[in-house]
Amino acid sequence: MKNRHTSPFRWHLLVISAFIATMAIVAGCGNLQGTDVGSGGTGDVGSNQTHTDTGSGGTSDNGTALTLQSTMSRETNVSASGNEVAAVVLGNTTFALNALLRNPADTNTLFSPYSITTAFALLAPGTAGTTLYGIEQALSFPLAQNRFNPTLNKLEALLAAETNGAIMSNGASLPKLSTANAVWAQKDLTILTSYLDTLAVNYGAGVHIVDFAHASENSRLAINSWTSEATHEKIADLIPTGGIDAFTRFVLTNAIWFKSNWSLPFPVATTRDRSFTNRDASQSTVPFMSQKLEISYVQAYGCQAVDIPYAGNNISMLVIMPEAGTLDTFMAALKPATISTITAGLSTNYVDFALPKFSLRQKSDLQTMLQSLGMTDVFDFARADLSGIDGMHDLVVKRVFHEAAISVDEQGTEATAATAVIGGVHSSLITPPEPVAVTIDHPFLFLIRERQTGVVLFIGKVVQL
Repeated sequence: MKNRHTSPFRWHLLVISAFIATMAIVAGCGNLQGTDVGSGGTGDVGSNQTHTDTGSGGTSDNGTALTLQSTMSRETNVSASGNEVAAVVLGNTTFALNALLRNPADTNTLFSPYSITTAFALLAPGTAGTTLYGIEQALSFPLAQNRFNPTLNKLEALLAAETNGAIMSNGASLPKLSTANAVWAQKDLTILTSYLDTLAVNYGAGVHIVDFAHASENSRLAINSWTSEATHEKIADLIPTGGIDAFTRFVLTNAIWFKSNWSLPFPVATTRDRSFTNRDASQSTVPFMSQKLEISYVQAYGCQAVDIPYAGNNISMLVIMPEAGTLDTFMAALKPATISTITAGLSTNYVDFALPKFSLRQKSDLQTMLQSLGMTDVFDFARADLSGIDGMHDLVVKRVFHEAAISVDEQGTEATAATAVIGGVHSSLITPPEPVAVTIDHPFLFLIRERQTGVVLFIGKVVQL
């Protein structure tokens, strides 16, 4: 039976008392510093910075928040080979498709595999043994931790260079992509130096000190406020009421926001209503954008595929429409190699292209899906090993929340997602999981991806409009 961690600290109402207690936590540990982040926000989340000094006031009694943070800086000149980057991208795509297949066949789907991967990358350095193995299996992490974390850091730097919103010579702006990482911990939880160093060097993240035990609702609101700001207020309630309780000990969060115009926007004057055939064979009348243009296209492998570039041509939306009535069969055979084969077959064609305008939003409690992919021990109090976080063996992941939203129109796309991994100690109060003329006129898939590496930022399936 696991030993329960009992805090030796008794924090008082005054700020100075909270600060003394925080220093007691880190006394004798090198590479640590406490930062008073107050009620400051994330700054410009469109600047491709991974933010560590964020929060919305925290949950201590006087409204301030302290952050434990390594004195080590984020590595900005990462040594990771092209093969390592390719392996991480393949793992991300494998997870994306595995997760897509585990969503209900008759509902629209949207999530960010990149956000989910990054959120669990924050957790993985704190795990060991079969707990770590389950995370790596479920999310298809292809490299050992000492190579995976730097390679993911390098991949984010590559993305940042292409999505900084800079004005190009033609007057158009490059896409904007921002990510943010943060860890939130109970104020009397001892955080190991090695864990803080890994967060800082690879993810630019620190640990916000909050009080889940005595102010769980305030803590939830603070985390949701951070998420809202990091997603340009598109995701305001990531963790629902009751998602954090007095037994919560840590929350790991990642947020991603993307916005870009198409390389060639669709003329608004050509948008008109057309019929879309839903998966159940019913018909919906929805507005379709259209234009004639030269674009990467292929008709083969049982589908039509169009790769629509965003401004700058480095990021694109790959739209894949299986032949009518074959979506389920196509999905059942869908593998990363399928995506590679389709993209390799793309060639420039003059296409009369029509795509429905659409907006999607999906909230997901990911525990059941992740367990089906092999991540079991991390949710099991008897077997979870998260000792790399605090040196103890009393922590377990209790819930995983994810929310994503996308809006696609004539000008371009805005998409955002956030992930929260909720961890705590055992209790009987664990909430169970909740259950050539190319007209895209029937169910289709879409992937927002970086073209050079192929990394999938967002993936979705539209089966009804």
